Amino acid sequence: MKPRIMAAALVAALVTPLPALATGIIAGATEFTQIANNIQLALSYVEQAQQTITQFNQYKTMLQNLQQMSPGQLTGQVVRDLWADQNMNEAFSNLRKIYVNGQQMAYTASTMEGRFKQAHPGYGQSNGATDFFKAYQGWSDNSLYQLKNATKAVTAQIDRFDTEAGMMDELQNASNSADGQLKAVQAGNQIGVAMVGQLQKLRQLQMAQMQAQNAYTAGQQSRQDASDAQLQQFLQNAKNFKTDEYGKGKVIFK
Repeated sequence: MKPRIMAAALVAALVTPLPALATGIIAGATEFTQIANNIQLALSYVEQAQQTITQFNQYKTMLQNLQQMSPGQLTGQVVRDLWADQNMNEAFSNLRKIYVNGQQMAYTASTMEGRFKQAHPGYGQSNGATDFFKAYQGWSDNSLYQLKNATKAVTAQIDRFDTEAGMMDELQNASNSADGQLKAVQAGNQIGVAMVGQLQKLRQLQMAQMQAQNAYTAGQQSRQDASDAQLQQFLQNAKNFKTDEYGKGKVIFK
């Protein structure tokens, strides 16, 4: 495959779901705890994406320096060995997993929103309330758009691969030349930057969801407390109400 479409191959592989990945759900935890856990997970994915961006930039600098110092010695075998020594296949694989984990996290959050609505029918019905179902769907769609848009700087083609093995095969083809590797790491860098931005937005969305659910729960508890207080007052008044010998009621103060 030509170097100019290598990066597109990588992005296409990124959007293919993995068979099994952690979603951040902890069995038995409350929904608030689950959301809080996912907020922390999103932060860890941001850090991982930033580390991967650094790895791409370091490799790009290394390769460009070698091209300037000894262009005649950069044979196919040399650049392939360099690619393998720097674990670049793993870097792209990690980036793909971060993307898929983010998508699964958004799905989990929208599912929890549905469960909360079922348990609290009045939730989300006030004017101006955020529709988190639509918000998470919008985030997911925009994430895919960001990935595709990141590749437009280096290619006009988008190829799709169904398996991790397919992505590794294309990466192996890219590693056959310095130009192919530069195209690949440029795409990886831009994808990583897009992922960092999207994951930060996902954290903000989840924090807003948790605040909305907390506010609703607190409001319901306040109303319940007020109702309980009124009931207690009524029962106390009934306890102090006595009937005299003429059948007329009077309040006895003690």
